[in-house]
Amino acid sequence: MTKETYFKMTQPFRDHSGLAKSLHRLNDLFSGIIFISYPLLVFWLFCRKDPGLLKAILVPLDGFIAVTVFRGMCNRKRPYEKFETEPVIPKDTKGKSFPSRHVFSAAVIALTVCMQPHLIGMGILFLAFSAGIAVIRVVSGVHYISDVLASFVFAAVIWGTGYYLF
Repeated sequence: MTKETYFKMTQPFRDHSGLAKSLHRLNDLFSGIIFISYPLLVFWLFCRKDPGLLKAILVPLDGFIAVTVFRGMCNRKRPYEKFETEPVIPKDTKGKSFPSRHVFSAAVIALTVCMQPHLIGMGILFLAFSAGIAVIRVVSGVHYISDVLASFVFAAVIWGTGYYLF
């Protein structure tokens, strides 16, 4: 991503604080719904004595740890660092941009929800929310497109491998 592309993409939100606030709220809403639903899913599986409970816990957890370690090793600068500006949504983390842990976590949780036969619709909705989070992270200058795309790939690979190996 060039500096010009970055500024062109983020400028509408920089010019209109209301748009920036809406973007931030939407990011919090999508993330909040998914991340609050996950412990409820685990609790529901526990109450049902579902044999998939262990997978529903270990696959996202192992993936989260793997992504955290990987991004720490890569330590890619974030767009707002590289282009020396403020991100549209509040963020002050240095480095660790690749891959996006927010997008990975949302996607792997959405895929976990999709594994529940009665919750496929909710899982698909959560995948849409994950895509929304990905777009928001890019247009707010917090991540590069490659960061969020890699997050979806990581989520699919880790989820697919974990669910079929366990």
